[in-house]
Amino acid sequence: MLTRARFSLLLWGSLSAAASGCGDGGALPGSSSEGGGDPGGSTGGQGATGISSSAGASGATTASGAGGAGAGGGAGEGGHGEGGHGEGGLGEGGHGEGGLGGAGGGGSDLRICPGGPYAADPLPANRRAQQVRGGFDYVEGPVWVAELGALLFSEIHLTRRNNPPLNGPPATIHRFTPPGSFEVFIEDSSTNGLGLFTDGDLIACTHDTRSISVFDLGTKARRPVAEGYEGKRFNSPNDVAVRADGNVYFSDPDFQLTGRPELPTAVYRVSPSGAVSVVDTMAQPNGVALSPGGDTLYAGDFGGQIRRYPLDEGGAPGPSSELASNLESADGMAVDCAGNLYVGWSRGVEVLAPSGARLGTIEGMNKASNVAFGGADRKTLYITAGDSLYSIEMNIPGYPY
Repeated sequence: MLTRARFSLLLWGSLSAAASGCGDGGALPGSSSEGGGDPGGSTGGQGATGISSSAGASGATTASGAGGAGAGGGAGEGGHGEGGHGEGGLGEGGHGEGGLGGAGGGGSDLRICPGGPYAADPLPANRRAQQVRGGFDYVEGPVWVAELGALLFSEIHLTRRNNPPLNGPPATIHRFTPPGSFEVFIEDSSTNGLGLFTDGDLIACTHDTRSISVFDLGTKARRPVAEGYEGKRFNSPNDVAVRADGNVYFSDPDFQLTGRPELPTAVYRVSPSGAVSVVDTMAQPNGVALSPGGDTLYAGDFGGQIRRYPLDEGGAPGPSSELASNLESADGMAVDCAGNLYVGWSRGVEVLAPSGARLGTIEGMNKASNVAFGGADRKTLYITAGDSLYSIEMNIPGYPY
């Protein structure tokens, strides 16, 4: 993620969520701001009258538009039921090619995470990623969509501006179908980070309206998920992760903000009911990701720190602790099936064990902006960095964003 001074902006379902970077999004005038709602108190929780940096209960705002699905809800190709479903059948806590997971986000889709044990070292002997294609403006937010057999990612046109009152620069969503086919998927998307919503459609950080939106994969129609908090617009949402039960987590720095700020920079949660609450405030919140079991939220600060938050069964966060530090320009993140965290930063992609131990660095690019696993075996790590898309084959499969 570029700094605000440089005007940067980022199908297969899974039982856990993964991360990706997002662009500017925000509430349109008249967005809902009902108090109460989902409590979900945590470090950095927000009360009814303002944002607090101390632990405590959090007030909530109802997000407009279609909210996340309820716990265990969802529909896919083969019907649905409590705990999720697969193609043609039910599966408590599991899901199939378009199905949703059970409440709490626990467990892993066996086709993504085939059981274990996994390789002791997630990194290949050659840790240098290869360029797939360059020549874009600035790329962000990769997400693998198994339904399409393709990777989607945002190209942000940094030298241009959306016409007021829209915020930030325009952007295009591209579709890459391996081994070498590229085409425009959505021309005027104004997106940065991308992910997969609980219904299998594309969730995105949309900086033109400073909001979180969902695009229908078939019609490309756009609908809002969260447009603001307590009657105020977000700054420029930057990264998004979705838990299987419908909880949405996203970061909201001011990197792409071209208007005036209305809220402190923070990490937010949108509950399955659509209530918006503050997870924590940060100076430069950036990447977010979820552990394979959906019980830990990771949030990075562009200054270099990665924090982790325990999540309860309903998705509410608890007090945070530091996972890692000194990762300059920490950006988008992804997780593999063993729970290792992949963090884009100024020197490439850093691989961290669940304990926070550094396992090694993927090189070959500068300032990686985001990462996502894809391919038929889910072992191809796609990396966005500057004007280029890169890839490298890993030893452990991982999640699509």
